[in-house]
Amino acid sequence: MRINLAFIALLLFNALLLGFMITQISISSQEAQGIFSTSDFSFVYARYFLDHFGFNDFALRLPFLAIHFCNIWLIFELSKLYLKKPKDALICAWIYAFLPGVDITSILVGKSVFILFFALLLCYVHIRRYYSLFFVLCTFGSLLDFSFSVIFLALFIYAFRFKHNKTLIFSLIGFSINMYFFKLPIGGSPSGHFLDTVGLLALLYSPFLFVYFIYTLYRGIIKKEKNLMLYISATSIIFSLLLSLRQEIDLFSFIPLSVVGLPIAIKDFLHNIRLRLPTFRRAYLRRFYTILLPLVFEVLVLFGNKFLFLSEPKRHFLSNFYFAKELAETLKMHQISAIKTNPSLQSQLAFYGIKKADYPILKQRKNGEIKIIYLGKVTKTYTIK
Repeated sequence: MRINLAFIALLLFNALLLGFMITQISISSQEAQGIFSTSDFSFVYARYFLDHFGFNDFALRLPFLAIHFCNIWLIFELSKLYLKKPKDALICAWIYAFLPGVDITSILVGKSVFILFFALLLCYVHIRRYYSLFFVLCTFGSLLDFSFSVIFLALFIYAFRFKHNKTLIFSLIGFSINMYFFKLPIGGSPSGHFLDTVGLLALLYSPFLFVYFIYTLYRGIIKKEKNLMLYISATSIIFSLLLSLRQEIDLFSFIPLSVVGLPIAIKDFLHNIRLRLPTFRRAYLRRFYTILLPLVFEVLVLFGNKFLFLSEPKRHFLSNFYFAKELAETLKMHQISAIKTNPSLQSQLAFYGIKKADYPILKQRKNGEIKIIYLGKVTKTYTIK
């Protein structure tokens, strides 16, 4: 009972923080362009709710937040099957819910939450040994998105290592079907993005947690742990790093799959603590706190990111998700309902009800008459001609 209440408290607390963040940010230019012109599934999904509940930030982002809560529930249920105690599963769910990469993608318009939902569902079905349903879901997944090629690749390695011949053949067929329909986006002239990819991975997990996570995946593979979570997680990371040697990759298509292995890291840590006598546990607890402290810091920076505008507005890591909403409100206060500006900002303003026109013209200018103020500081100025 206490575990379930603590889990509900987790959902409420996470919802409160993410709901607050939704009120702070605007639609990005990429999201706005996708909403008005892209047939990708995630944008079709978002448009359905916008058409029914109006063009506003909550109608845009709450549908993705709902999938995020389903993912928290799945990681919790998966952990209860994999870990020894219910409280271990609760620890895993709390850590998952506040991974920076998980939080930021949970309210953005994109396919990451869907990819992660499908991967967690596959792992849950597999660990419960509902194999018929597992193969049906895999077949369906092969037609959804090119990112599922990683799942079939992981399934192939898993089947090869543990000599599951039927699964081996199935994974090859599924991979071939996925490649036929989507064709993995590999092309262009070779360009190295390996260090950028490693840096982003460390940022999405937090640096120390990422290192420990990689260590536990390596240990699991060496010990031949028979767990599909392990192989999906490891394959997605290795595949992303190898692909980044040649080109810049869409991390939000591949990296979400790596998160399914989080229960493995939690199990390894708790196992190490419980094997030791109480007097020898302090070193492991200190290691745990050392891993989690940067994660806590990143969470504070993420949810309090607006304060970063006080130091260096131009280098704000989420600057593309600000200004548009406040700018649209200011234009409406000036009785302006249509204006001309650059294409990316034009689509953002259109989401908030400012139509496109040939005149007047809005430009970003220093010391312009329209000012966007955050926390008492002017962060951007525009002028109208």
